[in-house]
Amino acid sequence: MKYCDKSKEELAEDIARLRQRIMELEAPACSAQPPGRLDKHIDSFRLWNETFNAVDDLMYVVDREFNIVRANKATSDILDSDTLLGKKCFQLFHHSTNPASHCPACKVFHSGKPFQLERQEKSCGDRWYSISAYPIKDDFGFVWQCLVIYRDITDCKQMMFKLNELEIKDHLTELINRRHFLEVVAREFRLAARRGGKLVLLLLAVDKFKEINNSCGRKFGDHILEEISELLVDKVRNTDICARVGADEFAVLLPDADCVEGERIARNIHNKISRFVFDNGSIGRQISMSIGLAANHRYGLKDHEEFFSLADKALHQAKKDGGNRVVVPDDNDDYLDEEIGLISNY
Repeated sequence: MKYCDKSKEELAEDIARLRQRIMELEAPACSAQPPGRLDKHIDSFRLWNETFNAVDDLMYVVDREFNIVRANKATSDILDSDTLLGKKCFQLFHHSTNPASHCPACKVFHSGKPFQLERQEKSCGDRWYSISAYPIKDDFGFVWQCLVIYRDITDCKQMMFKLNELEIKDHLTELINRRHFLEVVAREFRLAARRGGKLVLLLLAVDKFKEINNSCGRKFGDHILEEISELLVDKVRNTDICARVGADEFAVLLPDADCVEGERIARNIHNKISRFVFDNGSIGRQISMSIGLAANHRYGLKDHEEFFSLADKALHQAKKDGGNRVVVPDDNDDYLDEEIGLISNY
């Protein structure tokens, strides 16, 4: 039986052509860079979605009319919407009817350059985000779209806030510490001098605090300091600033207060503490305090260091006179000429 009319030579040529064709078909699969003709088998939109949906960052693309043309799953989830496409980004993120001046996409379309900022977004549960916006340009360099990326940095921000709080606060009383208080005094003194405003500073110290620690223990001493801090905050105005500036020393800055009002507040604090019974459950006793006062509009003070030194001298005089009193410097007081530095560190 005859199965083929072709000669052996013709069959060999057919087999050679088939082998060549097989090699051509297998070559793209083995190549590191597939030929361009295979691109038609790749859905670019599907590839974009699958790639960016795997990212936890919020990512979306807007056109020049601020319409969202693409968005990943994280963006849809955080905004609780399955139909973001076609919506205005400023309506979703800023709840506005017009583009906001601080909008990242707005900045990019205006400058043609990438833009970054950090912001707390109310539309995203008041979480903090690092926002980056990048221009998408055509072949002629025209920005026709903008890619916006929101990276959640809430945990990092909260840690930074906690570190800043620890840096400026006293760990025991939770009042601001000495270093930060001196910065506040310097700032408020300059502001008062520029505006012609009045400022009063009170320095307070527990009388015979070392003896209290020795007789009652440091735990009770710490209890006294904690209670004093609460009493100070309770007796001053909302605008006043309280601090712990030494081992047993406190300070209160009174903006927009003159010497008369400052003395009234100082005596209220003194009377309250003098009558208060400090009791930690095992020990109860009363204490006394010495308070020195300084007002910025007296004695021709030239800077905040002289202002602080004046209050320090008044406090020193109160202790020298036996403690348990408020001292307001008078023009005729001899101790005003004494050289007394800023109160000691603790």
